[in-house]
Amino acid sequence: MSLCHPELGSVSCGSCCGLFNLKLTIPEFKKILQDRTELFRSTVNFQVRHSFPIYRKERETVEANYPKEDEMTYNCPFLGYVDENNNRIGCMIHPVFTGDPKSQNFSFYGTSICQTYDCKNKESILTEKWESLFVEIAKDSVQYSFLSADHIFCYVIERFFALHSLTMDVMFSKYRTELISVFLARLEKTENLHLTSFEINYDSFGGLEEVVSYLKKELGDVYFSLEGLGKPNH
Repeated sequence: MSLCHPELGSVSCGSCCGLFNLKLTIPEFKKILQDRTELFRSTVNFQVRHSFPIYRKERETVEANYPKEDEMTYNCPFLGYVDENNNRIGCMIHPVFTGDPKSQNFSFYGTSICQTYDCKNKESILTEKWESLFVEIAKDSVQYSFLSADHIFCYVIERFFALHSLTMDVMFSKYRTELISVFLARLEKTENLHLTSFEINYDSFGGLEEVVSYLKKELGDVYFSLEGLGKPNH
């Protein structure tokens, strides 16, 4: 298992499929995932190949006018719930379900891209520690996806502790409660997030002043110190 589908908990991440390019609220994200899943289960027969493009065309037509962050970014309609209880989200045409190693060629990006893409947090050496924290925090897969995809915020938090000469082991153990509070506050800002999988200029977070400035901007009226990490500034 991995950050995408953690072994513990009943959540998973589907942000790499373009979900958060759609400008929706959390309830709307859940509804679109549910709608996709229901149509997929009633339309697609893994033994009937033309049923795949029929489903894709219908969902693309429905979602064509949804507001987007970037009109050039594709939102794959094959992202939906992949377990019986509709908790975990993922690629509904992944080979693990279809038995066909090339089944993702029915998607816009195709098998080669779908199976080789890695996000920044997934390829991080801290991926298991972030995974454990996010599983503890997230109430559902949409929240888990927000947290897992937020690699810039995660990097800045790591930088904050590093600038205080504290190891990542200390950050995830001694300050775990404080980290949970910060990321819960982060989840309250999801409608204003602009998540990206692209590289950023990490040098812009070289000093503590730049790090704290970013965290204040992202979380609002808070102060940041080791004694009161992300507490209200009043």
